[in-house]
Amino acid sequence: MSTSQALIVPFDPSAPSQAVAGVLPLQLWSLTPSGDKAPKAGATATFYNTPASKTTTISSVGDGFAAKASEVKRELVRKSVGAAVKELKAFEGVKEVVVDASLDPHAAAVAAHLALYKFTLKTNVPSPFDPRNAEPAGDKIAFAPVEASAEWDRGVVYAQSQNLARTLAEYPANMITPTAFTERVRREFEGIANVEIVVRDEAWAAQKGMNVFLSVTHGTSEPAKFLEIIYKGAADKTAAPLAFVGKGITFDSGGISLKPGAGMKLMRGDMGGAAAVISAALAIAKLQLPINLVVTTPLTENMPGPSATKPGDLCVLFLDSTTDATEVDRSLRNCHFHFQAHVGHPLPRMALSPRTRKTTVIAKRRRAIVDVATGSLALAGLISVATS
Repeated sequence: MSTSQALIVPFDPSAPSQAVAGVLPLQLWSLTPSGDKAPKAGATATFYNTPASKTTTISSVGDGFAAKASEVKRELVRKSVGAAVKELKAFEGVKEVVVDASLDPHAAAVAAHLALYKFTLKTNVPSPFDPRNAEPAGDKIAFAPVEASAEWDRGVVYAQSQNLARTLAEYPANMITPTAFTERVRREFEGIANVEIVVRDEAWAAQKGMNVFLSVTHGTSEPAKFLEIIYKGAADKTAAPLAFVGKGITFDSGGISLKPGAGMKLMRGDMGGAAAVISAALAIAKLQLPINLVVTTPLTENMPGPSATKPGDLCVLFLDSTTDATEVDRSLRNCHFHFQAHVGHPLPRMALSPRTRKTTVIAKRRRAIVDVATGSLALAGLISVATS
């Protein structure tokens, strides 16, 4: 296939009049081997030199699309566009893809960029994720909508932020240390208006009495960091902010309570909460949403070592209460919320704390910490909360 251009058309089997750039999706689909039933959502077919010198992939949104609820429609468009991108990205010759985003520009943009994503650090072909790259590598495929729209552009921001969270969580622990994490955050937010990045060290945490957090750092030689992102997008810069709090254990071996070896390498993902909240904040700041936001994350490794906290050790909290070291993980999450008061912010109107492994959603309350699951949907949810 010599062409570098392709077209993606999500099509509704019950809308025979649909036409995009001279392409009649239902007519093309009729040329494929198919049964009496309408194609399921995500079913694809690719046609070469259709139209001339281009490749077209049509992908069904399923039967009865028009009668479905709006959120269901949005998910069907994501499924349709995502399936088409996965098929097209297998062809090395495809470099530019135009997407018919008329059914839902936001969903189409999100799906296209999420489906294209593939993390790799293999060296046989230079990896775009290699942190040693002087310049960030571009995407393998450049996407554009048939008709430009603000919703498409907004969807691109959502997807790029979600892909950043995926990248941070995928990096091996020696590439995303607490220091490297904060440096990456500074680069990502560079030049964005109304944003302040503050990175604090262990001495600051000790001065503030953050002993539960510091107890996690005792076994590692990597310096711990406290990262804070302050975004003031509201008209009233003094209004109580929304607060995102993310757990940033860049590698969680379990410390002295060493975890089993099976799956140990997956413990690089125990900073998924931090990845989710900073990526959501990046989207919010890029979109310049009219809110005030504070994002905080304690960053450290949890490793065994001569100075590591031992099971049964006592930690004195900054409010003069105590906790057993067996409860450090839970107390660290509790410490997140107290961190807001430590740095002088008023109580936020709401604080959200993504948890790395447990999927729990607590009803939204004022001045409450709300736990949500990490991952792409959770990150999009954080952004949605910010807009409500």
